[in-house]
Amino acid sequence: MNNDCETEHVNRVGSVKVALTCFATCVITLALTWHSNASERDFTELYNYYFPKESHDVRAGYRRYFDKLLFGLAPSPSEAKRITQVYYALRGDAAAFHAFLHNPDWGVEGAPGEECVYESVLLLLRLGDDRFSHLLVREDAKTRKKVGYAIDPHVDWDKHPFPKTRALYSYRYVRPLQPRPGK
Repeated sequence: MNNDCETEHVNRVGSVKVALTCFATCVITLALTWHSNASERDFTELYNYYFPKESHDVRAGYRRYFDKLLFGLAPSPSEAKRITQVYYALRGDAAAFHAFLHNPDWGVEGAPGEECVYESVLLLLRLGDDRFSHLLVREDAKTRKKVGYAIDPHVDWDKHPFPKTRALYSYRYVRPLQPRPGK
């Protein structure tokens, strides 16, 4: 009978340990899920702020293009190389990010160069300050400066500071002063 009591006690202790382990696993899983959803919410808020669906400027066109990159299928092999690079960079691919930053379109006047600028802003918003800066810090100073020159005028630094990214380059865009009414 004594053996039965000891066995029952051991089973209860084991059950409590299993229950506590399951509970801890559930708490951790919920916390990680909430964190990833919070990041997704942050991205959606930033994306809507910088590329509103209903704007009357170039951002509306970029929004339609970016929606396809973000939520559509992978680009076909016939698509431009840069589009494929951006598609995979948006998903955190370090090699695609590096290739995008060194794509020859950066040096092209007109649409291809402008697209690189807006794609860089999108990458910053999607990857977030931590991941974007982690990838950008691997680049040489000239490339970091180029990216800073591209994104700096397009980010509301007072509202969205992205401190780790901004610390990687020295260029600062200075907005022109607005003339005061009546002057």
